[in-house]
Amino acid sequence: MRDEFLRVCSSIYLVTSLIFGLSMGYAYFLNARKPLNDPQKRNYHPLAFSLLPFWPLELLALLILFILRALAYGVFLIALTLALIFVRKPFLFLLLAKAAKYIGDRLLRLNTWIIKRILPQPVPQLASSAR
Repeated sequence: MRDEFLRVCSSIYLVTSLIFGLSMGYAYFLNARKPLNDPQKRNYHPLAFSLLPFWPLELLALLILFILRALAYGVFLIALTLALIFVRKPFLFLLLAKAAKYIGDRLLRLNTWIIKRILPQPVPQLASSAR
């Protein structure tokens, strides 16, 4: 049973690798025939074919990342729902307001310092004495 499964998997891998390799070769051939000044001509590296045997690893990595993202999204949704049900205090808005005030104060202070360095300070003029 296991040998049958490995034989089927390896045959599927070889067939899809052959299809991918042929399509890559065809695209490389068509790209090489384009004139040099064609804006659609790409600069493909000749060793790009050497990465062909690793495409199942890339697909597996993409599948694992998708599953992890979906799990993280589900955990976030459940945690947010529970927080909205059980925590009545708007702590998120308070944290956001505090962070906005902190960042705004720092930026205003920095902009004021920059303006004072660039623009000359106005010199107070004394009132001219009446003659």
